[in-house]
Amino acid sequence: MKQHKKNRGLIVALSCFSLATVSAIKPLHSENLKELIAPLLKSNNLVKSAEAGLKSAKEGAKAARGGLFPTATFTSHYGYEKQNKASGTDNSNLIPRKADVSVNQLVWDFGATNATIKAAKLAAKGAKFGLISAKQAIILGAITSYLNVNASAKALNYARESESNIKRQTELENSLVKKGAGLSSDVLQAKATLAGAMARRVGAELALAMARNAYRKTFQTSDPADLSAIEKPKFPSDSIPGTVEEAIEIALRKNPGIRAANMGAAAASQGVKIARASSFFPKFDITAAAGWKDNDGGAMGHQIDQSVKLNMAFPFNLGFTAVNTIRAAKYGVSAVQYQVKEARDATENLVRDTWANMNMTKQNYKFLSNQATISAEFLMLARKEKKAGNKTLLEILGGETALINAKSDAVGAESAVLTMGYTLLGAMGILELSQIQ
Repeated sequence: MKQHKKNRGLIVALSCFSLATVSAIKPLHSENLKELIAPLLKSNNLVKSAEAGLKSAKEGAKAARGGLFPTATFTSHYGYEKQNKASGTDNSNLIPRKADVSVNQLVWDFGATNATIKAAKLAAKGAKFGLISAKQAIILGAITSYLNVNASAKALNYARESESNIKRQTELENSLVKKGAGLSSDVLQAKATLAGAMARRVGAELALAMARNAYRKTFQTSDPADLSAIEKPKFPSDSIPGTVEEAIEIALRKNPGIRAANMGAAAASQGVKIARASSFFPKFDITAAAGWKDNDGGAMGHQIDQSVKLNMAFPFNLGFTAVNTIRAAKYGVSAVQYQVKEARDATENLVRDTWANMNMTKQNYKFLSNQATISAEFLMLARKEKKAGNKTLLEILGGETALINAKSDAVGAESAVLTMGYTLLGAMGILELSQIQ
């Protein structure tokens, strides 16, 4: 028992020393995640698309205000005109010239123009939340890709190390058999285990290749040449609330997807006002006009016309389609409102699932880290005992397999903990570049 505790203490000490050494010796050109993501928030195609959409919506909001301002119309013509008039009137053969200018100003349309302006402003706000959502998606995708490369690289290193150890053990057993001191069955067992280790290494190589491809796509650059230069971000514990209910409350208030959906519902409500004002009420406007014409309309000479009028227009379809227009607008509002409710339910479910996954992966990481430590301790003792004849080759090979699996699982769990933490911030709608430390 004393020897067991002594060996365990030695392993822990060596592990601490290794961690300290790795932390102290940082690459000269380390891959800092925050610095990698910052340019993506300007160059990524999804962000550019969202920015263009926002600019378009803002210009649309400005254009909608044009309904409040007067509209000037200019017309003119110059040409040739010949008229064969009725009997008793001289025919005309003239070169007419004419120029008209009119200014029309809306007086009142029962709120249709104001509702149009409000709807355009709400659309612009929705586009703004769309841009926020796009940036948060880019940040989360970059974090996930970055951590996957790191975890895959470590898993491959563990697989190569295990393969190398099993290969040495196989060569050793094969040498003993040739000398008549070993068992052929042990050699076969070692070769079978080696084949399994090689298969795991190939799988780890594929996983790293896929992670690197995702890294290149995400960061729009070549994958990191020096995988040891990757600096893992810290778990964002300062930004995560204490309870899942609090996280849900924040998500329902700040998630940009929900907020954009709310803007869409509000804009649809303005559409009902527009439909009602346009279908059931007249429009009043003032028109001021002035015209100058010469030899126009078969009349010789110069003439000037001036007028100021108050106009009323009330187009009404006698098929009473105005009722259908209102109903269609109201049904449109209901459809959007149901979409908002669905978005809220989906967001709440996502927060709950992510919260559960985050806590589960935290516990899982602790268990797997402990398993890796125990597996390393067992393998160290088993190798010593095999030299003394107290352990079989099968136990050694089993220990090697258990260790590589435990190490790989622990690395994957650590990456999952970090990913779930930032995924939760994304679901809550509060993920920002400044939270990456």
